[in-house]
Amino acid sequence: MDEELRAYLDSLRADLVGRINAGNARILDRLTALERDFANTKEFLVGDALVASRRWLDLEARVRELEQRRNGGREG
Repeated sequence: MDEELRAYLDSLRADLVGRINAGNARILDRLTALERDFANTKEFLVGDALVASRRWLDLEARVRELEQRRNGGREG
């Protein structure tokens, strides 16, 4: 009986270790996916901010040009 019990406990331990390892692997996969998603989001936000800044500068230049036209080319 002692041998049977030891074999049973060993199989339970092996099963438990396998489940824990599988769970850890799933957690690591999810963390990796979250890190990748965050990096992509960060890149998108930085790119979006750069585009918005460029548009703002273009708009300022256009307003300056229109003001100069209105003032007959004088700085104003």
